[in-house]
Amino acid sequence: MSSPNTHSLRIVVQHVRAHQRSVYRLVAYGGEGGSYTSGSAEFETRDHLLRALRSVAPNFDEASLPLRKDGPETYIAFTGEMELDDSQLSLLGLKDGSR
Repeated sequence: MSSPNTHSLRIVVQHVRAHQRSVYRLVAYGGEGGSYTSGSAEFETRDHLLRALRSVAPNFDEASLPLRKDGPETYIAFTGEMELDDSQLSLLGLKDGSR
């Protein structure tokens, strides 16, 4: 059972390429009744994103975040379920938009 400060969330990573810039945008949403929506956090490189994800999920598999060099300008690079508490959300740079 989750503690009151733990959220069962869908994590989405979007890779965005625009104006000669490339970023990974991380968003979390879901929770009980879909009541939780985070802000987004941006990471300049895949390595920075992986470092952040591993700080909250040490066993995060980098193969689940494929590197596409010839993909579309914007695409969903990862979706998955995670249980994260408030301190882990802070480590990821995410803010709760529902409180």
